[in-house]
Amino acid sequence: MIKKVILIIIIPAAAIFLGFKFIKISTADNSILIQHKSKSSGSIENSPFQKEYLSKDGLVVVNVWATWCKPCIQEIPTFKKISKENPNIKFAFLSIDEDPEKLKTFLAKNTINDITLQNTEYIEAIKTFLGGNGLLGYRAIPLTFIIKNGKVIDKNVGSIDYTELSTQLKALQ
Repeated sequence: MIKKVILIIIIPAAAIFLGFKFIKISTADNSILIQHKSKSSGSIENSPFQKEYLSKDGLVVVNVWATWCKPCIQEIPTFKKISKENPNIKFAFLSIDEDPEKLKTFLAKNTINDITLQNTEYIEAIKTFLGGNGLLGYRAIPLTFIIKNGKVIDKNVGSIDYTELSTQLKALQ
């Protein structure tokens, strides 16, 4: 009878005790992983993007693009033209290219204000700020964001239209 009581009480108690000990270890391990991940992805507050584009009042246009995206490449001259016409608006490009060497080669031949390489440590934080999700943070590119006074106020999926974007930016100033 005593053996039955021991088996009924002690074995479940030991299992519960060990289970709590295991859960505590798992929780500690998860917090270490979360801390490591946040260090490697960087916080947007510490990024050059934050300092240059979000901490100042005014309009910012961010275009998410890639070197392999033909519509992205085709709209670069349109952004350059609008940028030249609106010197008080900041324009920036954020590449989702996986190969930094291909991006560097493209940028060496094409002058655009790409912020990708100077913000490598903060890309995930920037994509989160912009509302990125899906493949590499976005479902489709090109993707253009308009930011006013540090807040995203509009998003355009697909190629931009010169007249529409120019009119919209003039109305927002």
